[in-house]
Amino acid sequence: MIATLRLLHALLGIAAVAISLSIIILGPSMTAATFEGLFDTLTGTTPPHTGAWPATMDSELRFYAPLWGAYGLVLLHIARRLPATLGWIPPTAALFFLGGIGRAISWLAVGAPHPFFLLLMVIELVLPLVFLALWQAADKPAS
Repeated sequence: MIATLRLLHALLGIAAVAISLSIIILGPSMTAATFEGLFDTLTGTTPPHTGAWPATMDSELRFYAPLWGAYGLVLLHIARRLPATLGWIPPTAALFFLGGIGRAISWLAVGAPHPFFLLLMVIELVLPLVFLALWQAADKPAS
């Protein structure tokens, strides 16, 4: 359980830091276009792409990107120090889950995004449950 938690937290942490840096340096439009194109290539689909994002959205996302990167660094810290950091798993899983809830609210409020972002929403709603199941199993005292 600990090894799986360590791997999943490390992978998500690396992804969060990389995405954060991409949004800050390249901008959210370029970051989204890159991942939408990759998704389309891998799935063989051709949904419409998001296109250029307005300046206000670019500013907002570049502001929040360091927070996403910090979350990634926290996950890397958790992964590196497991099992001592088991207690950090429920709150960080809850934060990630809330991000998925935010995407679901956006979908309901303004419509469906590119399918890649729907995939992210599913990951954000399911992976925290996996984290919690693994945490619960790893946190039980050995018999």
